Amino acid sequence: MLNVKSSPSIEQGLAQSPQTESGQPGTRRLGSARSSRSAALGSQFGIALVEAMVAVVIFSIGILGIVAMQARSTQMMTDSLFRAQASQVATELLSEMWTSDPSQRVQQFASAVGGVRYMQWKTRFEVGANALPGAAANPPIVTVQTVQMPLPTVPPSNYTSTDITITVFWQRAGAPVSRYTTTARITEPQS
Repeated sequence: MLNVKSSPSIEQGLAQSPQTESGQPGTRRLGSARSSRSAALGSQFGIALVEAMVAVVIFSIGILGIVAMQARSTQMMTDSLFRAQASQVATELLSEMWTSDPSQRVQQFASAVGGVRYMQWKTRFEVGANALPGAAANPPIVTVQTVQMPLPTVPPSNYTSTDITITVFWQRAGAPVSRYTTTARITEPQS
């Protein structure tokens, strides 16, 4: 085995290797070992970069899914709000009908007749802060049928039965027309 003594500056550039390409002991440049190691490390850094990019893509898809769920949730909450508001305005009209004269219900509240109280009620939710979107373009339908019927009592008497159907429409921007329908029967004895 051949030992080469040199100055420290030469030792930094040279290193002992067990054999040369011909099988003889010799020296080689440390730079070449570093370049082969750095080439191997460089390819590993490339793989790490690809892994990081795949992780970012998977994370981005997850975030997009969360954003889509949030948007759908907001849309469902808005629909629920409008449905509750439509229920409220329909119940409001029913309560007005309860206190009205049974013989005047059709003339005052039926949408086909365009009664005064129907028009007042309709205007309240078509304009203003509590307006349903698209309610003006899709007017509500109120049907009122009043029937006089005999009441099986002793002595026999009659009663008035009023069947009411209220359908309220609304339409969000870019969505189909939605509706809320409620029915009620007001039964009152006649004297």
